Amino acid sequence: MKKKTSFVILALALLAGCTTNKLASVSDELRGEISWNAFCDARGYDRNDNTYLTVNEYLDTWCGSVDEENAFSKAGVEPY
Repeated sequence: MKKKTSFVILALALLAGCTTNKLASVSDELRGEISWNAFCDARGYDRNDNTYLTVNEYLDTWCGSVDEENAFSKAGVEPY
């Protein structure tokens, strides 16, 4: 019985690892879209607003921030 339980626990751990790898292997394009959309929603910008000031604020204050990491987590993607 102990061997069977150990095998089940090991199998579940391996499956959980596979799920995590899939989430980590999201393309950079999709990561960028998730990040930009979350930034625009949080700051009240139109998602098509690619003016210098908006992009500059995005790069200076959003990229690498805790808010961006939370947006990735909420979307089911591991942060960088």
